[in-house]
Amino acid sequence: MIPGTMPSERVQRRIDRLLDQADQALESNEWQKALEVAEVVLGLDADNEDAQVFVGAARRGLDAAGDEAPRPNEISDAEQLVAMRSDGSPSESPTSFANGRYQVTGFLGEGGKKKVYRAHDTTLDRDVAFALIKAEGLDDASRQRITREAQAMARLGDNPNIMPIFDLGEENG
Repeated sequence: MIPGTMPSERVQRRIDRLLDQADQALESNEWQKALEVAEVVLGLDADNEDAQVFVGAARRGLDAAGDEAPRPNEISDAEQLVAMRSDGSPSESPTSFANGRYQVTGFLGEGGKKKVYRAHDTTLDRDVAFALIKAEGLDDASRQRITREAQAMARLGDNPNIMPIFDLGEENG
């Protein structure tokens, strides 16, 4: 699914069924099952807040039970600020954005058009996901389109199917 888009009705029905399964697994303390089902939901809708909560709860349950599950989207403390290039070689990640406002605390992932970092907004004192759009090869029209899309998403307000936009800016050109 394209980030920022809503799933179709069919996919949303599947997501709802899977979330029900994850919820039941959590109630039964079946941590591994809950984790696996919630991660399937995130594969369908990476921004699904319920699935993110279920993943966190399942991991805490596994940690408490001493059955540490693999965490493919998490990075060890030693590797926390190292991203991987497409060829598999490490590249140093930035430690902050917007003149220090967003302090990077981890690398979450990379797609074809952006890199996403876990960061702390020092102005508003909250944790955020910081998406750095890859601007290499973009012309002025593409940059304007990205700005218009972000502004349109920000105007939509509070919607559980849309990632809220809190800030927009340019970093090092």
